[in-house]
Amino acid sequence: MQKRAAAAMVAAVVAMWTLGWTLGSSAGAEDPGAAPAVQRITDPPEVPVPATGSGRDPLTPAETTRARELALAGLTVAGAGGPIDVTGAAGPELLTVRRADGDGIARRAEVLAYDYRADKLVKVAVDLTAGRVTGTFAATGMQPPATPREVATAVDLLWRHDLGDLMRERFRQATGVAPATAAELQPGAQTYTGEPCAVHRCVLLLLHRPGEPYVDLTDLVVDLSAGTVVRLP
Repeated sequence: MQKRAAAAMVAAVVAMWTLGWTLGSSAGAEDPGAAPAVQRITDPPEVPVPATGSGRDPLTPAETTRARELALAGLTVAGAGGPIDVTGAAGPELLTVRRADGDGIARRAEVLAYDYRADKLVKVAVDLTAGRVTGTFAATGMQPPATPREVATAVDLLWRHDLGDLMRERFRQATGVAPATAAELQPGAQTYTGEPCAVHRCVLLLLHRPGEPYVDLTDLVVDLSAGTVVRLP
């Protein structure tokens, strides 16, 4: 009986020693040459974005949406005579929404839009705290950067215009292959304020295909206000 107990005790000690050696080896504790254990890094928890900022904080997404809604509600007029966007639809072309300096209490925003009917830049001052428009201002001859929709419209105008053939030929000369569709082109643009676009909203297109150089189109001005393309002398 005593022999069986002693044998069981020895077996238990051997098992514990074997288990400890196995775990130590797998963790690299007994083997200085073993690779360090990989620690899993998890993404930080998402923090809810506040609906309203404070002080000089940038506008929150909710504030940006609210400023846009308040501004455009007063500028969108049904029927003829009201502002229109680059597509000809009612309401001006929204350009940007930015935070405006306030009095430390009210949250304020400025909404910039372009009225293609009157060819004027429109700035709407919005008091987000009070939820109302506090002023609307318009001016000619001011041309902020074009929006992606304006750039896409300019590309379409050039592609369908007679001067589109000249653009495609320049691509063929520069790259060896003329674009088959406008979708192949990676578009960019800068506003143009020289003649004949002293008042109209015009852009110079910067076009290329991914991995290829830009093609010189600096003499082709897309007049978004008139819906046409002009070649500079």
